Amino acid sequence: MSKAPLAGKQGACYIRAMSAQVLFNPLAYIDRLTRGGFSPEQARASAEALETAFSESVATKADIGDVRHDMELLKRDLAEVEGRLKRELIEVEGRLKLEVSQSKTDILRWVFGFNLVLIGAIFTILKFVR
Repeated sequence: MSKAPLAGKQGACYIRAMSAQVLFNPLAYIDRLTRGGFSPEQARASAEALETAFSESVATKADIGDVRHDMELLKRDLAEVEGRLKRELIEVEGRLKLEVSQSKTDILRWVFGFNLVLIGAIFTILKFVR
């Protein structure tokens, strides 16, 4: 919208706000305000402000219904993603438990092997010391 939305306008104008139409005649409005004691500048500023207010978007019941519908779709999508993430988390947890178990087994093998080598070394040292 330009700085002077009323410049060059004649008579009534239709302002569409979402799905509702408002009939606003800025010239008649300015005339009423000036007859009521407003200066022409004040009347023009008031008419421009009112025209801007009428032209700004206002949510209707249908708009709110659409938003609610979209929210329900988002809730369903979120629940689906949450379920998928839970399944993936359980799968990753299972793999992690398996890897930890395998690591424990490997560590026990190394410790057992090291102990056998250590015991063998001790017996060998004792054999040569006697």
